[in-house]
Amino acid sequence: MHPKLEQFIQILETESRADALAFIMDIYQHDGTSFIDVYEHLLTPALNQMVPTDNENIDIWNEHIRTSIVKTIVENSYPYVVQARRERGIDRSETIAILTPPEEFHSVGARMVKDVFTYLGYHSVFVGGNTPLRVLQAGMAGRRIDYVAISISNPYHLISTRDMIRVIREQSPDVKIIVGGNAIQRLGDKVAALEADHVLRNIDELVALAGGHHETGL
Repeated sequence: MHPKLEQFIQILETESRADALAFIMDIYQHDGTSFIDVYEHLLTPALNQMVPTDNENIDIWNEHIRTSIVKTIVENSYPYVVQARRERGIDRSETIAILTPPEEFHSVGARMVKDVFTYLGYHSVFVGGNTPLRVLQAGMAGRRIDYVAISISNPYHLISTRDMIRVIREQSPDVKIIVGGNAIQRLGDKVAALEADHVLRNIDELVALAGGHHETGL
């Protein structure tokens, strides 16, 4: 566990966007922590370790507010992503489209994955959450796409993801398909039914996909 995770969660519980952002920016500027370590050991656990109440509506409220704050932090992390890519000094020719399937609105994980692919040297395109299949088809028809990365948080969207993968295969058989997200973690060995080319369960596997290696600063 990151030594500052508990303090970060306490700040998030106050719902202060400014304080949460300032806390992470201070870590970047004074601790020398990489954006990957911030994403993996602070932002992701903060999203996944929310304590439920007895009120589902309050839980959704809390989740939306925290997710919104984390999105702000991710957007403000982009200069550190670009700097890390420049220092790594590797540019790849492949283009990756990152998205979530129809009706999947949890896109902050996909947004963080987009930054990791950018760091690894890919031309990464964040299509966004709740991507209709027809939109993906139009985008793929109009430009070169080498990979499609689909992030799935809700297990209810696994069937629509499987259908999306089938259509991608029919339209563009050379495109490689990557799946990841919390729903994949829960699926276990059954993930093979999606027939994706790559299944990513953590950032280390994502980095390894590009032939790289990430050493955590923890």
